[in-house]
Amino acid sequence: MTNPNASMSLTHHLSELRSRLISFTIFFTLFFIVCWFFSENILNWIAQPISPYLKQSEGHLIFTAPMDEFLAHIRVAFFGALVLSFPIFIFHLWKFLSPGLYKKEKIFFISLHIASTVLFFSGILFIYFIVYPLSFNFLMNVGSSMALISVKEYLSFFILTTLIFGLLFETPLIILGLVWVGVLSIQQLKHSRRYAIVILAVISAVVTPPDIISMIFLLLPLYLLYEMAIFTAGLLFSSKK
Repeated sequence: MTNPNASMSLTHHLSELRSRLISFTIFFTLFFIVCWFFSENILNWIAQPISPYLKQSEGHLIFTAPMDEFLAHIRVAFFGALVLSFPIFIFHLWKFLSPGLYKKEKIFFISLHIASTVLFFSGILFIYFIVYPLSFNFLMNVGSSMALISVKEYLSFFILTTLIFGLLFETPLIILGLVWVGVLSIQQLKHSRRYAIVILAVISAVVTPPDIISMIFLLLPLYLLYEMAIFTAGLLFSSKK
């Protein structure tokens, strides 16, 4: 049976893509404006994990250039808008793809949209409440030096690692997608566990702060998510075994 929406013209696809991009840009801009007004609060929230170790600067990040504070608030607002607009991005991606999908596939993509949002924010909360406290407790207590951390360097570190954790927690959905399109099979995933552990360990070592504690605390949930992907793929795509 041919999908009635499959014959949409290239012009229609491009027009649809443009409208989706415009809509996403509008939402992103609105989120940016809102985050700009609350940038001081967001910056304080971002600095919270490391502030107990900044005794010499009374728990505050320092500014080393005249423009640092202004640029910090812009980066914080951009980061907040990026995080808040992630579900909007996934929604528009799904809506762009949905005309070419059957009803069952649309239901599947709606579930993926919800799951991707939950996993993304779970990754952010995981690094903020678990990885950062453990990492900073280890890293900031090595030696007897008093730390002075610039807001520029800390924001670069925080934004990069936070977004990476959020995206890495999307691993099960990526695996499910590869099984769905036939690139991977469930049996391949089961037989590749030892290779998966090695790959995940390398990824964990690269993206986390340079301490074994952070690496392990990323590796464990990533491997659990890998096993979750195998289990979910078995439920959804048992015919592909």
